[in-house]
Amino acid sequence: MADRDGWEKAESLSKIFAAVFIPVVLGIASLLANQALERSKTRDELLKQAIDVVFLSNTDKMAGDAKSFESRRAHRSHWLEIYNSLSDVKLSNEFIAITMEQDTIAEEKNLYWTGNRPSLIPNTESAGVDSTDEDAMGHGWVAVGRLDSQRYSDLNFNVPPQAVERNGTVKPHEIIRARWSVSLRDSTRNLEDRKGYSGSSRGLLWGGACGKVKASLVDARVQTWAFIEIVQCPTTTKSEPALERSAMSGVRSFIR
Repeated sequence: MADRDGWEKAESLSKIFAAVFIPVVLGIASLLANQALERSKTRDELLKQAIDVVFLSNTDKMAGDAKSFESRRAHRSHWLEIYNSLSDVKLSNEFIAITMEQDTIAEEKNLYWTGNRPSLIPNTESAGVDSTDEDAMGHGWVAVGRLDSQRYSDLNFNVPPQAVERNGTVKPHEIIRARWSVSLRDSTRNLEDRKGYSGSSRGLLWGGACGKVKASLVDARVQTWAFIEIVQCPTTTKSEPALERSAMSGVRSFIR
């Protein structure tokens, strides 16, 4: 008799549990399913926008027509990385380099390489540097990029690992190679977007060109800069494959 009462109580409790908790579990499952569906929709929409910008340029006007060369470049880099993070088929570094070069308008800036160097200028950004010292003079400042980033488009130059200091700067006398055209500036400040201000850009260092680092610093956005002298590139290494160099040669012909 006692056993039957125990079974009846257990059955009653199970019914109460089913009546109360099963709807809760179903509700949570439904909520999670809806959230997953929304994430999938958002992912698909972002991937579609990235494809438009990277391959079709249909929506490049979202930010790609900015006045500043750096703004257009940041816009292109953003969508390249969105595509690579969402797509099953990843873009190669060579393709990224060519795509980053597409917003380079050859007519808007002077183009510099070993065959066309600008005049030397003093380094007025680094503390303790004698601006009258000819050995410390260079052709300008370039944004090297974020050295700690794993994203290819976050770094404008190929930088040898042994060339990086612990504080994020690049060692003096090291040679760095531009992955694509990079603004060459007389200072590290980008003021091209300011109304009525012409900016501090001297022109563009061509993609594939090399610079010898005279000085380096890390700005408030944790981006590394280098004050360089444009020099002849060393022999191609495994870290700087011939394919990348040939790709940049093709880009030069395209924008010339």
